[in-house]
Amino acid sequence: MVIPVRNRARTVADAVRSAVAQEAEFAFNVIVVDNHSSDGTSQVLAGLAANESRLIHIVPARTDLGIGGCWNEAIYSEQCGRYAVQLDSDDIYADSSVLSQIVAEFRRGDYAMVIGSYTIVDFNLKPIPPGLIDHREWTPENGHNNALRIAGLGAPRAFHVPTLRTIGFPNVSFGEDYAVALQLSRRYPLGRIYDSLYWCRRWEGNTDHALPLETRNCYAVYKDRLRSIEIAARQR
Repeated sequence: MVIPVRNRARTVADAVRSAVAQEAEFAFNVIVVDNHSSDGTSQVLAGLAANESRLIHIVPARTDLGIGGCWNEAIYSEQCGRYAVQLDSDDIYADSSVLSQIVAEFRRGDYAMVIGSYTIVDFNLKPIPPGLIDHREWTPENGHNNALRIAGLGAPRAFHVPTLRTIGFPNVSFGEDYAVALQLSRRYPLGRIYDSLYWCRRWEGNTDHALPLETRNCYAVYKDRLRSIEIAARQR
């Protein structure tokens, strides 16, 4: 499991605990890429790592990394296994079976990526509108192109690491997962889990909370550019 983080002292312990609490018949690590936090996050992680051998606390040598760059630090590390499962630093898994469910889905199909479903909640995990986000319009028949039709994907997102390493993430802090999913879905089938696996918190410190219109427009332009590049690649 991979958790990129920067300045989330208030929430990162919750995320880590939900990761190390996973119950599985296989070994796993929780790789936290600490992007030079300055609010006490690093100290929280050091304390957790002292008592949990599966927690891998990485502080990159570079200081110019976005979220995508932090993902690259994790997936190219020796501690990263066959699959990498996303967890944001202010969110948590719904229960201790999430990791096993995702790996079982990988094993059911020849998937490069598995995408789950999530429920939007407040800081105290109370569901808030719109609630469950499951993208049930995504079917085996339309999955090859469905990511082109929607602005975002489900969560948690999980990757077959040997395949992912042939692409890597763009070093940006928005849409990095979308860019990778477009490339993967062009060439490989993507698995889906429609049950809610993930509590996606919305609170005053959340990255997506109350973004200015100018920022939202920049993000939309970036995704439009990604779609345009991907459509041209599929046409070729």
